Amino acid sequence: MKKILIFVLFLICVGFVLGTITLRGPLRALIESGRDQGRSAEAESVLVRLVIVLLVAVSLLAAGWLSRKVNRTSSRTLEFGLPALSVLLAGGCVGWWLLSAPESSRPDSFVGSRFTFGAYPSEARISQLPAVVPFETRLIEQERSAVVAAGLEFVHAPMLPWVSDNRESLATVETIVERGHGRYYVHCLLGKDRVRIVERWIREIDREGKGESGLEIARTKKERRLRDGMLWERGGVAFVGEGIFVTPQPAASEYMSYLLAGVNGRVISLLDPNRPEDRAWLEEEQRILEGNGLQLVSHPIPVDPYDGQRVLDVVDRVRRIPGQKVVHAFLSLDSGRSPSAEAFVQALYSGLPPLPPSLFSEPLDLGRARVIAPNVAFGPRPRQDEFAGTLHRRGVRKFVYLGDARDPEARQDEKICLEAGLEWRALSEASELLEVLAKGGPWYLYGPRAHDLGPWVAETLGPALPPRGSGEDSRVP
Repeated sequence: MKKILIFVLFLICVGFVLGTITLRGPLRALIESGRDQGRSAEAESVLVRLVIVLLVAVSLLAAGWLSRKVNRTSSRTLEFGLPALSVLLAGGCVGWWLLSAPESSRPDSFVGSRFTFGAYPSEARISQLPAVVPFETRLIEQERSAVVAAGLEFVHAPMLPWVSDNRESLATVETIVERGHGRYYVHCLLGKDRVRIVERWIREIDREGKGESGLEIARTKKERRLRDGMLWERGGVAFVGEGIFVTPQPAASEYMSYLLAGVNGRVISLLDPNRPEDRAWLEEEQRILEGNGLQLVSHPIPVDPYDGQRVLDVVDRVRRIPGQKVVHAFLSLDSGRSPSAEAFVQALYSGLPPLPPSLFSEPLDLGRARVIAPNVAFGPRPRQDEFAGTLHRRGVRKFVYLGDARDPEARQDEKICLEAGLEWRALSEASELLEVLAKGGPWYLYGPRAHDLGPWVAETLGPALPPRGSGEDSRVP
């Protein structure tokens, strides 16, 4: 028991000392540098969590080494001196935190006429804040007494930056923005990270301008509006017409910046709830949106197996939703790894059951197939099990043999397709081929004339994905 207590003592003391030095030194410098360079809140959170993991590991190792040193020594000086020194250093860090708060040089900042943001207020500072409601602080009881003595109201909304979503505290902030009266002084210990989170949150949710001037609200809304070509953490944002933006799965900071305010319209997810990895993202997104009074619309486009007719149905359902829409897969349309986003845009433009190019990145047995038009792929002759296997799972429903139907391989393939319930036909005339391919599908072309007719079909009916014009020219006003 003694050994365990000594280890725990060292772990607490070492962790607090190393954490204090790291937070007030190199980590603070990294965070400030990242913000100057425009690093996102999501990237900042990842950095801090990595540092926390490293700190825990180093603290465990150091505590283990120190406790072994104390347990094995015969020196009374070491046996009592090392624990005493660790407690003294940890106490010094506590004093550093307590003494540094009132001395913070962070200047006050303001949001309109209702919110002032600053560092931990001294008793003298509190007395200078008429009709002010202070927010979360360490030193809670001391501040509560000073606030009551000044005749003010105290609101406690504790926050833990980086490692928590602080949902309950942010909900308290939202209630005050929507229903509160008077002026509020918002602070944490140093007036930095947690204050900035709340300041950003107030700017996002103050839709009616209660805390900002009309000019500031208009500017903030303009900054929150999506733009074609805007880069998010998982890829680019694309405006595809009809009031629709196609985006990747939003990161936490992107929900706050662009979606929770509602200025970009309804949010529609293409993720598949039957896939465990997608289901986790969907549940998290639903929790975020519903927690802010918004509704997530789920119109999944499964990609294994994939069905182009289902995509047409999704596009029709999205078109029926009034106003602007944000439609997202997990990765962006331009990533080359987002078949559901590709299929959605193909169907939106062509009105045909689409074949996403990214589903054909893996080659068939005799070579690679490629998508040459929204509903047409062409490639080598499929192996017997690839007709109703690989290609059917990729969305192909109809096969066209480019050559003579009397060829032995043509007769063999026709029999395979008929037995599997797949449509198969042989064509060799270019005009007839175009008439067939211009509707229905999705089609797979192969055969002895594929290398002659394939490029011609691609030039006439392609490309697979529609080219998009300038985002500035096509952006939703």
